[in-house]
Amino acid sequence: MINIHHFAPGEDVVDEAALEQFQKQWATYQKLVDHNSLASKEAGERLHAALAGLTQPFAFVDIACGDASQMKRALTGTKIDHYHGIDLSEPALELAAKNLENVPFEVELDQIDFVEALTKRAEPANAAWCGLSIHHLSTEGKRRLFEAIHRSISDFLMIYEPTLAAGEDRDGYLARFRRVNRPAWDFMSDEEWAQIDHHCTTCDFPESAATWLDLGRQAGFSKAQSLFLDPTGFYSIYRYER
Repeated sequence: MINIHHFAPGEDVVDEAALEQFQKQWATYQKLVDHNSLASKEAGERLHAALAGLTQPFAFVDIACGDASQMKRALTGTKIDHYHGIDLSEPALELAAKNLENVPFEVELDQIDFVEALTKRAEPANAAWCGLSIHHLSTEGKRRLFEAIHRSISDFLMIYEPTLAAGEDRDGYLARFRRVNRPAWDFMSDEEWAQIDHHCTTCDFPESAATWLDLGRQAGFSKAQSLFLDPTGFYSIYRYER
């Protein structure tokens, strides 16, 4: 059974720019996924391995779930019995409902701010995941989200996020992003690349690996570790355990 809950967002939507990007430029994003330019396949494989390690039926929260296109594969063969997807985009959730049709577990989809949704949970989920979305928040916004997640799960959180190279600041990251990815993403038109560049310039606030790990520890997680760095050196998976 799939339930979609639509909540009217308040005036202070933390991710309005990213929401607009999703709604207007979905085809561009899908091109990146189709070409595995964001190493989404490898990230999904590592999430699957972690969830397969849960030996009892579990509840799972997918923060900024988008269209949940890869979740069906990541969750297949696990003991999941409840999936909770959260996203601010109504079109994304409608696609998620289609992508998760006929799965053998309960699906709940909420159109709501991440922190608010996690705070409203009646009971903790076992595990949570967020892919390529937390970096849209300020460092303080990230900290508040980590704290909300810590209160809302009983086992572990995994995130997949852009990471600054050693000694790199945000400007250096953006310069490296353009230098490396514009030639590599030659399947993108000039207009599509302009859309991506604008999004990164206005919405992306990556952190160093040390900061990503410290944010989890500051929120109360007892263990934080880096699990994976994608082949291009831009995106990392981090795991935080209660």
